[in-house]
Amino acid sequence: MNMNKIINKTDIFFYIAFFFVCVFILLSSPLAPYAKSSNGVDSSVFIYSAQQILKGQTMYKDIVDHKGPFLYLIDVVALFIFNGKYIGIWIFEIISLFTASIMMYKTARLFSSKIPSFFVVVAALLFLNQLLIGENRTEEWALPFISIAMYIFVTYLKNNKQLNIARLLMLSLSFVLTLMLQANLVAAWAGFGIVVLTKWIIEKKYKELIRSVLFIILFVLLFLSPFFLYFYSKGALSEAIYLIFKYNMFEYQQRPFLSILGRSAGILAGLYYCVSIIPFAIVIYMFLRDKTMINVSVIMAFIFTSLSCSIAGRYEHYYMIFAPLLVIPYSYVFTILKDNFTKAKYVLLFILFVFFIYDPAITHLKDVANNYSEKGLSRSGVLTPQTMEALKNIIIQNTQPEDKILVRGNQASLYLYSGRSCATRFPISIGGSSLAKKYYVKDAEQALPKMILQGWIVNCYSTTGYNLDSLLNEKYQLLPTDIEGAEIWKLKE
Repeated sequence: MNMNKIINKTDIFFYIAFFFVCVFILLSSPLAPYAKSSNGVDSSVFIYSAQQILKGQTMYKDIVDHKGPFLYLIDVVALFIFNGKYIGIWIFEIISLFTASIMMYKTARLFSSKIPSFFVVVAALLFLNQLLIGENRTEEWALPFISIAMYIFVTYLKNNKQLNIARLLMLSLSFVLTLMLQANLVAAWAGFGIVVLTKWIIEKKYKELIRSVLFIILFVLLFLSPFFLYFYSKGALSEAIYLIFKYNMFEYQQRPFLSILGRSAGILAGLYYCVSIIPFAIVIYMFLRDKTMINVSVIMAFIFTSLSCSIAGRYEHYYMIFAPLLVIPYSYVFTILKDNFTKAKYVLLFILFVFFIYDPAITHLKDVANNYSEKGLSRSGVLTPQTMEALKNIIIQNTQPEDKILVRGNQASLYLYSGRSCATRFPISIGGSSLAKKYYVKDAEQALPKMILQGWIVNCYSTTGYNLDSLLNEKYQLLPTDIEGAEIWKLKE
């Protein structure tokens, strides 16, 4: 009994440490208390969409973006509970990341003892700060669900923990919520699921296979139904299906198949961003040493995750979904040390831990310092606090709070900071979307926004298919400004 108390106390200490690591990581967020940085591109459109939903508008019909509905629901609930304050989203981010850290720790404990598992999770968390940079990201919200599913799969494959109804329900729920964040984030279920199916077939466990598959299909349909029924009742089901699935899979950043394969191989080889070949190589080594189903499943999960990131495009934040997977190869490091360096294993583990976290930790400290300085974080495509303030003042001076404006590009942050609504259903550019081609110009012509902003400063590089030149020349006047790269048009009196 005393030993159990000691163990529980140790776990509680580690959980507290994980909580503070999560807070530390999210101190680089523009949503953190007293932060000076401007809101990011993705985060801004998610928050703006949530604000409009709270005003009675319907996602995908009155506001168009291409992420899953659960993402906007998270921001809606956070803003509602905290009376519209962004700190609510930041607190939800901490809860999400903390939950993921606990589940990653439980997974790591299946492969190594407590202290190595603690180091493993901290290293995996600090892997995120190079990719998250304090954003309200889709991939970030998926981390606890990926971690939960991975723990269930691993306990089944490694410890033969029965997939009872409760576990199948959790697998299905975590799958649906991740799918309703963004369809390409469910790679872990594909990687582990294929191996589980193969195991059932090899071992001729057909009854378990049929039972589990039927329950999963039932639960998935059950958990999907509220989303589909809601959009059906709002007359937005076709738009929702198009944007969540068809647009993301076939129209957004289309890539040739060979290009996807090449980039996927590059990810596994450590050629892109901070995804290192070392974890993947460790798993391959352990598979060659111990040809177990668990090692096959981790290899498959790595491959499917790399394919998922390649299909999605070039943005570094996609790689966050690798974090839960990293705990297994990181845990294997301790196994290798224990087998080969028995006496010095903890010393070597600590050295490796410092090696893995030193650079991310130092970089993140600099990011946190910048986030609380007047210059703010320097991020590609994000307006500096000074430029944001200048554009906000121009908007406020030339419009009334009830007026609508149009920012042509992806700087939805200007709607948030100015307190003005978007004149179209497109708070951000949706390149290649048939909805944008059909409605963008039409919405602008009908609404006649009080002000239109375009130019490279708001990431409006091309107006092909959404040309407003005739409208601007006929009904608007160009305002003089010394902000480089900004075209600011005001509706003529």
